[in-house]
Amino acid sequence: MRIIATSDLHYNIDRSKAPTKAIAKEVCKLGGDALVLVGDSAAVDLSILDELFGLFEPFGGTRLAVAGNHELWTVGNDDSLHCYENELADACLRSGVHFLDAEPFQRDGYAIVGNVGWYDFTFRPSLLNIPLRFYEHKVAPGAAAQIEQYRHLLDVGDDIPPGAHDITTRWMDGEHVNLSMSDVEFTHRVVDKLRRHLQQVHDSADHIVACIHHLPFAELVTHSVIPNWEFATAFMGSELLGRTLLEFPKVCHAYCGHSHRSRRCRKDHLVCTSIGSTYREKQYEVLDL
Repeated sequence: MRIIATSDLHYNIDRSKAPTKAIAKEVCKLGGDALVLVGDSAAVDLSILDELFGLFEPFGGTRLAVAGNHELWTVGNDDSLHCYENELADACLRSGVHFLDAEPFQRDGYAIVGNVGWYDFTFRPSLLNIPLRFYEHKVAPGAAAQIEQYRHLLDVGDDIPPGAHDITTRWMDGEHVNLSMSDVEFTHRVVDKLRRHLQQVHDSADHIVACIHHLPFAELVTHSVIPNWEFATAFMGSELLGRTLLEFPKVCHAYCGHSHRSRRCRKDHLVCTSIGSTYREKQYEVLDL
């Protein structure tokens, strides 16, 4: 069983199109039994996925996909949950791509499970000592001071450490993701679904591979001495994702994207890889089982 995983193709962005086309040709020439696109394939107008999925049609094996946070980006008052659970599912169906967020994939004793994952701020950087409310609103104190709708976060200022006003990061999910629940609630929602899917395949599969867009382990998070970059680590993933994967001993490998950094760690029976595609350079991983 050969599984190829790639992520963060961002095909709706001009500078990502040429490297995505190049990697599609390479992956299709290599071939395999399953190809997984591990999130952030497109954003807002998901009709472009028809073209993207078509690039991988010569692959020959089964094509699978999970959502990334960018697939939940919307405009106006559109509902991100509807986009995630319906529009993205429809785009996959049109192109004959298996949508892992909806159901796991099984063949010949192997199973692939996965979904978007999310973040619950368990990876927020303790050294910055920035209060949780800024992460919940996805703006650092310096950005909140510049944007009227967030200035109320500064009303109680005695818990804001010195230097925090120099951090001006904004996490753009705050502008583009419109969920009818908190990030913590959504994280629990997708983790519960991941657990159900793992339970569904665990007894009948010999080997399980997980593909989750967000990072499941702190060891995969890339840290920075630059506070503006370090603030963003809070949005990389969730410890709950990792704990859930470790509940199931047949999960041998996990692949994720999102961070645009290539890293690998081993946790008990599980080898987890952050694929590391950027907007201009696309990467893929090959797993032969």
